[in-house]
Amino acid sequence: MYKKIINNKNEMKDFGYRLAEILKNGDVLSLVGGMGAGKTTLTQFIGEGLDIKEYITSPTFSIVQSYQGKKEINHIDLYRIEDARELESIDMDQYLYPEGITIIEWASRAPEYMPRNKMDIFIDSIDEEKREIRIEGKNNWEQKLIKELEI
Repeated sequence: MYKKIINNKNEMKDFGYRLAEILKNGDVLSLVGGMGAGKTTLTQFIGEGLDIKEYITSPTFSIVQSYQGKKEINHIDLYRIEDARELESIDMDQYLYPEGITIIEWASRAPEYMPRNKMDIFIDSIDEEKREIRIEGKNNWEQKLIKELEI
């Protein structure tokens, strides 16, 4: 288990940049947290760390946005889907088994479509600025990520 308290946006930025250093092509992250927890903010900082120049926004209405930097990021937001079968109209395999990195918000809305190798990062709001980041280490990919973060 990995836990980290993030006290402000600068610390979230540092964490996002650290993830950008660690993540490899083919990695799939699921960011888990309530509304306003910081899922899109963390994605923005990962993108900055990968030299993505475009402003990353939540793809709530488009479901998927792709960005190019040192590595490609596919940012998926499943908040607005009502039925997981809606994903069948999108070529989800290219995002769930990516050449770049895929970051998913609200993956719990379509669990049957999620790859086994996804890494869940939980973001819990403590107060307006402070967050707790948690990675449980439930699979080999999460355990490897935890080891990299602890270096």
